[in-house]
Amino acid sequence: MSIAAYHSILFGPIRSRRFGTSLGINLTPTPRTECGPDCLHCKTAYAASVPIVSRAHILPSSGLIVTNAARRIIEIQRAGEKLESLAVSGTGDPTMHPNLLEISENLRDLKAKWFPKAKLNLLSPSQALSSPELRAVCVIYDRAVFAFEWGTAKTYDTFRPNATLDYKTLVDRLQGLDRWSAQATFVQGALDNSSDREVQGWMKKIEELRPREVYLLTTEGKAKAGIKSVPLSKLEEISAKLVEKTGIPGHVVTREAQPA
Repeated sequence: MSIAAYHSILFGPIRSRRFGTSLGINLTPTPRTECGPDCLHCKTAYAASVPIVSRAHILPSSGLIVTNAARRIIEIQRAGEKLESLAVSGTGDPTMHPNLLEISENLRDLKAKWFPKAKLNLLSPSQALSSPELRAVCVIYDRAVFAFEWGTAKTYDTFRPNATLDYKTLVDRLQGLDRWSAQATFVQGALDNSSDREVQGWMKKIEELRPREVYLLTTEGKAKAGIKSVPLSKLEEISAKLVEKTGIPGHVVTREAQPA
């Protein structure tokens, strides 16, 4: 397996803690022109053989994404390797891609042909949720996972001071989805969404939004200065209270070496 290359359209397969052996498909890769000469990600993984967007702020076309995904999926299948999921994500928010529905339909068909037992997953940090066809997109995926980890607009603004999507709009857009899963990372310190009051507010919103399930994640990699993950026991407590209050399944997922 390879190291994730966040500037490429494809990365992996990697071992995902939730989705098994997973091929990442990045709809909003960072242009290599924005990187320094010693960028680790540009030197690793599948980046050397996958076309990179050459100009800032230009998203790869749906044809480029699907063609390269198809080539890689076929390579993996013919090599007799294992693939348990395709994970559609982005260096930004994959819902920003204007052809998200078309890409999703093509990936579903590729998966069905070459790895019919694999799952198709969408992972969004909920930074945009801008696809006008997002509701139709969600039903294509086995899991459409969106970040939601703020109980109040005040906390949301603290965590995302430069967000273009305000808290009310975020809630409204999630409210319109039929099949989706939520994920949340609770931290404390300079940024904190783990107080009892905040968690209660978050749980109330989750009850209103009614996702199919909720993933509670520990922080990835090294925590930022002054910020640390809440203890695992706290996450388990939140998960138990979530199930008791809302009936929505909660899954505590501990940290692993690779993202997803």
